[in-house]
Formats: sequence, structure tokens, C-alpha cells
Amino acid sequence: MRSDRVWQLLLTTCLASTLVFGADSPHVNGRYIATAYSVTGKTASGLQTNRHVVAADPAILPVGSIIKIRHVGRYQGEYVVADTGEKIVGRKLDIYMPSTVACKKFGKRAVHVHVVKLGEGTHEDTKTSDHVVKQDVEQDLQKGVVGNAATQQDWVTKDGPAKATALKPDGGGPTPAPAESDQSTQKPPK
Repeated sequence: MRSDRVWQLLLTTCLASTLVFGADSPHVNGRYIATAYSVTGKTASGLQTNRHVVAADPAILPVGSIIKIRHVGRYQGEYVVADTGEKIVGRKLDIYMPSTVACKKFGKRAVHVHVVKLGEGTHEDTKTSDHVVKQDVEQDLQKGVVGNAATQQDWVTKDGPAKATALKPDGGGPTPAPAESDQSTQKPPK
């Protein structure tokens, strides 16, 4: 077999496996390294930054993807991949936070990602995914759920630090959440 035919067959196999596995593929779910950024403005997809936006490598998680991030404390929840970055290569995420202090405190962490929906890489798909994530967060807030779509920070923003709840580290029931002074007065994105 000629070498260019081998490459064509290999590429076809890779593309077919991506289509077959989609969001359930072990190649997109699993461990990532997360950092945080606080630069506000328009993302690479054209969306305005908001509390549920992350930057990712579009070769792994295309813009428009909806992901759930776990093992990340008060930031555990649902996010839309709406941004990219030249330093975000491979299994890395950069979570938007409206506070530089919170970003520095967050640092660099290993997190677990479950892909709910693999994005199409388009601006329109990203807008739709952002709308879905915001609806999921609002439903969680109405049901009193935290850590599914809504993060602990959504509760701090919605109800103030006295009513905020978070999951215990052992996965048990809710426990009072400490407030971060620079975020407790922030208004939720609309």
C-alpha cells in the first residue's frame, strides 16, 4: 500500500472514531489541568465573558461544547467552551472568574471534565450552548441544587454569603460556604 493511502486511511479512521464516540469518548472526558483568568470582554467565539465560560484547546473541546467540571471546589458546575488561548493547548482549561484575586487564589488544579455536548466550533452553536448552560444554572438555583450546573459562586451571588451552600468534600450534604469578599457583591450575568 502506498504511504499516502495509509495516511488517508488513518485520517478517515480517526475522523470516524470522533464521530462515533462524540462526547462520550474517553479522549475528551477525564482529567484536565485548570487555571483561571479574569480578563473581561469578548471571547474567541464572540460571547461576552461570564461566570460559566471556559477557554479550551479547540482541537479537543471545540467552542460550543458544554462541560461539567468536577473536583474543583466552589467552582464545580457546568460551563460552555467559548474561548481559546495560545497557552491553552492539550488537556488544559482556563476558567473565567470576574475577580483577579479569585484567579490567583484558584491557581493551577487538576480537575475532572465530563463533556455533556461536544461543540460544533461555530459562533451560533456557542450562543445556543451558553443559553442552555444559563437555563441549567437557573433551574438548579430554583431547585436549591449546587455543584451540578450551578456553582457555589452562583449561590453567593444570588443569595449572599450567609445563604450560600456547597457540597462537603466527602460528597455529603450541604455545608455553609465561606464568602470571598471580592465576589460577594457581584451581580449575576444576565
